[in-house]
Amino acid sequence: MQEKILEEIRDILKEILEVVKENRRTAILDEEEVSEGEERSNEKLEISIGDQINASATLFKRLVDVYYNEELKRIELNNVRKSSRRVSVELGKTLCDFLNHQLLGQGMKFERQPDGLVIASRGLDNVVAIKLITDMGFYRGSQWNEVASDIVDVCETKYGISNDRVFFIISSLRNGIDQGYVESLLGHEVKSNWEFLNNRQWVDSYVRKFIDTTHSLVNPRNQMYFMASEMHPNVVAEDLYKMSNEQMKEALLKIDEYTWISNLQDLINQL
Repeated sequence: MQEKILEEIRDILKEILEVVKENRRTAILDEEEVSEGEERSNEKLEISIGDQINASATLFKRLVDVYYNEELKRIELNNVRKSSRRVSVELGKTLCDFLNHQLLGQGMKFERQPDGLVIASRGLDNVVAIKLITDMGFYRGSQWNEVASDIVDVCETKYGISNDRVFFIISSLRNGIDQGYVESLLGHEVKSNWEFLNNRQWVDSYVRKFIDTTHSLVNPRNQMYFMASEMHPNVVAEDLYKMSNEQMKEALLKIDEYTWISNLQDLINQL
């Protein structure tokens, strides 16, 4: 009887030992996955400079990097979606770092404010305000005019920055298209957003007309800068996460070679 009990105890102990071993193997695998994720999150997206600095490609890839690192954090924390607040803060900081580097030695300092605006100061004076907008998802169609006017008012009343020194950077048209409004500005039918976003002639015409409707700006064509049409930094980041290193290099090269809607160097030259 005792031998039978001892045998059962030994069997139970064996099962417990196997469970412990399996848990340990799982923990090691999890640890390796986290380690790999941490390693990738620390990787810098290689920015190809070439003969001349491509300001648009450089900034766009840094915006992609923000979303890429946030995707790693989302997976690490097992969250359903990215933290929009953290992304917003990091995008603002990224723009500040970019502009402070581009305008090094010009006596201006760019800082992100709690309201999301990037304010440039020279000494004690605020001299420039920039609003970075990832896409027009919250400002579709004619809603934009009201939003732009509100932002200009904040810049003037809160920061003492005149209308002509307020600038907007919109990183992508994707995810912010009101098809009916696009058709009204272009004056013809557009079968789908995809068709529109991939037709550069239509995009350029639409952007010019859209910018001209922004009456709250003194010279909107010199104060609004659209970067990409069909390409979106968040979408690119999610694609990069699924790619091999070789595929990532090819994807980043496409960004370097992309034909941008606006040239950010024109904005930098104004600042």
